[in-house]
Amino acid sequence: MRGKYKSIALFTVFLFFLSFINLSCSPKKKYTYYTYEEPKYYKSGKYKLKIPYNSKVKSYIRYYTRKDSKFIKNALERANLYLPTIKKIFKQYGLPEDLAYLPIIESGFNPYARSSSGAVGLWQFLPQTARRFGLTINRYIDERKDPYKSTIAAAKYLKYLYSIFKDWELVLASYNCGEGCIQRRLRSSKKSYWHIRHKLPDQTREYVPKFFAALIIAKNPRKYGIYVNKKPIYIVRKKAKSRFSLKTLAKKYRINYAKLKFLNAHLKREIAFKGIGINLPSRSSKTISLTRNTSEKNMTNKIVKKVNFKYKFYRVKTGDTLYSISKKFDITIEKIMEFNGLKNYEIQVGQILKIPVE
Repeated sequence: MRGKYKSIALFTVFLFFLSFINLSCSPKKKYTYYTYEEPKYYKSGKYKLKIPYNSKVKSYIRYYTRKDSKFIKNALERANLYLPTIKKIFKQYGLPEDLAYLPIIESGFNPYARSSSGAVGLWQFLPQTARRFGLTINRYIDERKDPYKSTIAAAKYLKYLYSIFKDWELVLASYNCGEGCIQRRLRSSKKSYWHIRHKLPDQTREYVPKFFAALIIAKNPRKYGIYVNKKPIYIVRKKAKSRFSLKTLAKKYRINYAKLKFLNAHLKREIAFKGIGINLPSRSSKTISLTRNTSEKNMTNKIVKKVNFKYKFYRVKTGDTLYSISKKFDITIEKIMEFNGLKNYEIQVGQILKIPVE
């Protein structure tokens, strides 16, 4: 009997030893816990947006000023070419001036920037979104790289997003991952970016604190040891009357060729054709023409009159937005607004919309 009990005891010890080895060798599960941090906001007249100042924003300020200060410096120096024009356009569209600094984290103010997903330009538009907001992409031009036209498209898009969310932090997040992405997360949470942040894609989760950190630095770079040569340039918008190359234009008017290229990155092969918009640099804000040009309005009216439109009628359903409807019928948001006399982006469930079809 003693031998039987001894063998049972040895077998029990052996099983315990095996289970110990199994537990020690198996990978440990990582549990992540999210704790909501109520952001404190800056109280300063130099900002047009409410600026959150929490641990996440602080960590990106440290990152940009210690590890990536060269990127911020280069972005702010390139911004000299574009910021005055962007601020003018955003003022015209009633947007906060602080949003003009968004290209820092979108593209580093580089109109040639291209993401792995195919987004291009200062404002990193994907082809489909670019066309929805009136930008042309063909074998001659890619207006996503046009600092003037792409900024107008970005202003329209940001204003459209604000009409949905009424909150600039949610607008910024939706600019990064799309309004549908944010709307889905808001269904089961409070209407605050910081409440849904942990549910968002990784890139979007970091996007908003990155922007506010970059904005805080951009408003006072010297405070953070970043010294920027500020020589603001204004854009003068002209239309090409004939075909020519940028090199020819630079020589004829003694314009810095590198600067001219960055202002006209939308021209493929650096060649302008008759009727294509050209951006020229100027030191004076008086020469800039950013009001809605009457000649452009007249030209648009002529084009509309020449085309005979038929209409489809569409009843607005729950969850519809102007963007989703424009996507469904493959037309621009502006065209829907124009043919329905809409003054803003708000639509009501049950509302009947005229959808123009050529």
